[in-house]
Amino acid sequence: MKYYRTFKTALRGLRRNVLRAALTTLGIVIGVGAVIAMMEIGNGSSIAVQRTIASMGANNLMILPGTAASGGVSFGAGSVMTLTPQDADALAQNASAVGSVAPVVRARTQVVYGNRNWVPMALYGTTPAYLQVRDWTTLAEGEAFTEREVRNASKVCLIGATLVRELFGGDSRLARRSASKMSPSP
Repeated sequence: MKYYRTFKTALRGLRRNVLRAALTTLGIVIGVGAVIAMMEIGNGSSIAVQRTIASMGANNLMILPGTAASGGVSFGAGSVMTLTPQDADALAQNASAVGSVAPVVRARTQVVYGNRNWVPMALYGTTPAYLQVRDWTTLAEGEAFTEREVRNASKVCLIGATLVRELFGGDSRLARRSASKMSPSP
């Protein structure tokens, strides 16, 4: 009986102020929806940042060669060749906490195929261990280069989607056939 009277009084109040009741309900719905949306945006952003950090290699240690300077102006890390392939081999053999070692030679030059050219941000010369270090276990197409191809200085390369688009007009079949014919400009 007590609940019935309370319920009846509440309904009477809602009938007298329909617009106020509707606006209050709308405010509550918008508020709850905004809180849910903000929580999901925050979770999505957190996951995206975690994936980005993982792809950069949060558990990687990069050792760069020395820096040259002249007249108080630094030329930046890697401007002096102080590391050798033998240093990478020694690091891989002597450090028990190291999972993989991938030496890298970085260059920036123009790549030409036919009448098209492109200047990628960087070209990397490395070993197959680089793919493992960067956690690039699957390729969209083709196959990874091997240690034997590195030792024999074979003309093989892995190219990204931007290079396929810019040099080969998006035709990855043409890129696979022509990779050995591409040459950096002198």
